Amino acid sequence: MKNKDRLKGFFSGIIFSVIMGAFALGVTVFAAPIESKISVMYDNIKIYVDGVIFQPKDANGKDIKPFISKGITYLPVAALSKALGKDVSWDGKAKSIYIGRQPDSKAKEVTVSNVNELFDALGSNKHIKLKPGTYNISDLNQDYSKSRNIYWESVYDGNELILDGINNLTLEGLGDKPVEIVVEPRYANVLTFINSRKISIKNVKAGHTIEKGECVGGVFNFDLSKDIDISNSILYGCGTYGIIAKDTENLKFNNSIVEECTYGAMTLYDCKDFVFANSVIRKCENFNLIEIDSSTNIVYDKCEISDNTSSDVLTVHLSNGVKFTNCKFKNNKSFDPNLFPNVDFTGTTFE
Repeated sequence: MKNKDRLKGFFSGIIFSVIMGAFALGVTVFAAPIESKISVMYDNIKIYVDGVIFQPKDANGKDIKPFISKGITYLPVAALSKALGKDVSWDGKAKSIYIGRQPDSKAKEVTVSNVNELFDALGSNKHIKLKPGTYNISDLNQDYSKSRNIYWESVYDGNELILDGINNLTLEGLGDKPVEIVVEPRYANVLTFINSRKISIKNVKAGHTIEKGECVGGVFNFDLSKDIDISNSILYGCGTYGIIAKDTENLKFNNSIVEECTYGAMTLYDCKDFVFANSVIRKCENFNLIEIDSSTNIVYDKCEISDNTSSDVLTVHLSNGVKFTNCKFKNNKSFDPNLFPNVDFTGTTFE
């Protein structure tokens, strides 16, 4: 049975509309609040998500019924977004609904001079300028997590700092030389980013405090992240790898160095659109120097790969678009580029 009702104050709520099969917001924003009455029709409308029926509910667990008004079907935005795996929030001041990631705000500049100030400043939409010195992350109070996005994760010999869901963050070292960021636990990565985007690291030297050869953790670890920019920086061992990346896209590594890492320079899995330019990979040891697996469009341009004693200089598995253009391989353990017919070595020399 079709029922009609009058709904007062409809436009002050948060709703979702489906117009001719396409999703659109069913909220009208005015210069000043306005109250309106509309006629609606309830017609036992069912919602299916990936073939499974979905019953939307409000914050108190009460069923919410979709309805039709003037040929437009309206659905509750919060409940439907949750069913689709998206967070939803309402900004009353901006009169805006955010589904999923919120738009980047202008980054707030903060200058810090010690590791506690650095920790306090960490977060999204930040441009943190580090004064010259050494920032030992292991000196921080690790008994609490700053937020659900910045927390500690236990490793075998200590704790590792995790930056999760961070967007639009720049770490920039001030001065003529790179500012140093270090950790002590040998099982910890120096910095781990998960589900983060628009991360920029400039003029930073990062590694572990303990002696070379004793590490199990790497330097920078990126997981499910995108839009990473590392420039004018040094990543060093005893970190196992300078860069560990998984399910990450659009990483730029420019005018930087990876050196003396104990397992290799980098391991990339299920990554795409990486560019390493005008950089040096040197004096790394033991296993696979550059390991690329299930990845697409990984480019090295004008890079020098030298004095590495890794057992395999390059391994490429289930990947395409791997290029070394105008690079120089020098004084490495034996390496035969002919073993990689699907890798482009245009303009690259081997000594």
